Amino acid sequence: MNPVSRNRQVCRELDALLREGLLNEATHAKLRERYPIEGWDWRSLGRWFLIFGAISIMAGAVMIGRTLFEFTLEKLAVLLGIAMLASFGSGLWFKRTRPTLVWTPLSLELLGGLLLIGLTFTLGMIYSTGSGNWPALLLIDLGLLLALSYGLGNVLLLTLSAVVFFSWFGGFTGYASGWGAYWFGMNYPLRFLLVAIAMIAVAVIHQQSERGLLARYRGFCKIWLSSGLFFAEMALWLLSLFGNFDLASHWWYQSTLTERFLFNALWAGLNVALIGLGARLAMRMLTGYGATFLIIQIYTLFFAHLAQHLGLLLSLLIAGGGALGLTFYLEKRRRESGD
Repeated sequence: MNPVSRNRQVCRELDALLREGLLNEATHAKLRERYPIEGWDWRSLGRWFLIFGAISIMAGAVMIGRTLFEFTLEKLAVLLGIAMLASFGSGLWFKRTRPTLVWTPLSLELLGGLLLIGLTFTLGMIYSTGSGNWPALLLIDLGLLLALSYGLGNVLLLTLSAVVFFSWFGGFTGYASGWGAYWFGMNYPLRFLLVAIAMIAVAVIHQQSERGLLARYRGFCKIWLSSGLFFAEMALWLLSLFGNFDLASHWWYQSTLTERFLFNALWAGLNVALIGLGARLAMRMLTGYGATFLIIQIYTLFFAHLAQHLGLLLSLLIAGGGALGLTFYLEKRRRESGD
């Protein structure tokens, strides 16, 4: 392990000890100074390449299968089943025989999870009753993927479970309302906000339990927390623009200015709280969410209410100048902190 990667790992452990109350802020700051983390985070970049590689392999395997074999849904189901078992089996084999290779078995198991989704949808087409209830297939996948995530201790599968949940919940609300499809605008955004609160609560409980009962799954709470925050941010973004709309029963919902103001205030308050809490608990994820979506909110309000009065040219100059100024400021702060 190179020094930068080692120092990053030590700093993450120190941040966790601070959040758990085992270190005070002065001791935490003194110890963190001994482990500088300058340099590019190649490990983080490598994780995304592994995820991209797993998805690409699955897509390539499907294309090769369609080229070499006469396509039928039954044959595709058999091939997907074999490939899925091979992926999970390979992941377990690597864990037993190559314990130093951490991300390879996790990526193989992620590939198995993606193949599982393909298999359930293929079986759904084979045994379709004509109901068109495709979200039910995602609900089945969600249950299986959550069980596999904890059974195999795979954080990537838990991340995939969060994506499947997002797709299922949106698809279910659309299907139940008679639309029969998922609307990207997230119909019933207030429901997403309520679910986000529940997921954040699970993350907090999970984090507390990772000291004891769930010690094996240390770090899983970050996936629950990140997913909950993402759902909350996206829901509040839409609520701040349109209010609590329900286009399934109304062609257009006319929200009041007071309603939009309240949701904007709630959104801004959440992001400011995340920035402060992230700094206090040394959780860069919270700070990143708060700062990113606070900037998004400012730009959204600017283009929604001011840009049309200023004109296109002046609006773009102001927006672009603001973005460049923010970039220079953040770069200056980064250099001063030595991060």
